[in-house]
Amino acid sequence: MIRNLGTTITEQQDIQCKLFAEKSAPTSFHEYEKRSQKDKKKIIIDIYNGKKAEFLVYNFLISNKQKLNPPDLKIYPKYDKSYGADLYLYKNNVNIHVKSHEVNENFPVSWLFQKNDPLLLKGKANDYLALVVMNGDINYMHFKCISEVVFKQPIKEKLKKTKACVYESDFLKNFNGVV
Repeated sequence: MIRNLGTTITEQQDIQCKLFAEKSAPTSFHEYEKRSQKDKKKIIIDIYNGKKAEFLVYNFLISNKQKLNPPDLKIYPKYDKSYGADLYLYKNNVNIHVKSHEVNENFPVSWLFQKNDPLLLKGKANDYLALVVMNGDINYMHFKCISEVVFKQPIKEKLKKTKACVYESDFLKNFNGVV
C-alpha cells in the first residue's frame, strides 16, 4: 500500500534530524567503513535522511490518529546499535522499521538491508516496513508486512556479499496510483 506522506517535517523536527545526524555520525563511522563507505559528509546526509523518514512516517501516523512512540533521538555508543524497530505502533503491537531512499538518477528506487539483519532472518507477523521515497517535496511510503516483501540481490556487485535489496519496481507492477 502506498501512502502520501506530505511535503516535509516541522522546522523543529528538521533541526532535531540535523543535530542527530551530526552527533551520531561519529559513532557510526566504523560501521560504514566496514561497508567501504568513507565519505563522512555522505554518511551524515544518510543519517539525516533516515531520521527525516522516521519523522515523515511518525507525522503521517499521528495525523491518522495512531498512537506510537516518537523517533528515537538518543545517541548510542558505537557498540550499542541495534536492528530494532524505529517506531512502535501500540495498536496491534506493530514494529515499524523505517528505510529511506532519496531519489537520484544513479540508482533505481530501492532499500538496502544487511543480510545479517534479524528482520530478514526471522521477521515476525507484527514486523512492518515503512519504505520511504523522498523526492524533493514529494514524499511517500510503501507500508508492507515483512512477509510481503521480496528481497533480491543488489545491482552493485560489491554489495552482493553483505546486502539484500528491496526494489520499488516489484511493488509497482500491479499498481495504479498513490493513496
